[in-house]
Amino acid sequence: MIKDITTNEIILLAYNELPPDEHRDILQKINENKALKSQYEAILEDMKTLDTAFTSPHPTSVEIIKEESCSSSSLEMI
Repeated sequence: MIKDITTNEIILLAYNELPPDEHRDILQKINENKALKSQYEAILEDMKTLDTAFTSPHPTSVEIIKEESCSSSSLEMI
């Protein structure tokens, strides 16, 4: 049975989230199809861009979260 590859499957492939057999099959289909290969490469490029866009939270924000997590409200005790 011939099955079309979805964008979701390409994303799962890019993140190495597929079982080994499925990973191999989809990668082979992508390498045989220029449109799919282009889409796969675009997703990989987007992943690189997103990886560089990550910023750390401000230290004050971290401290506020830590303080709030340490204090428990009376409703949490019920």
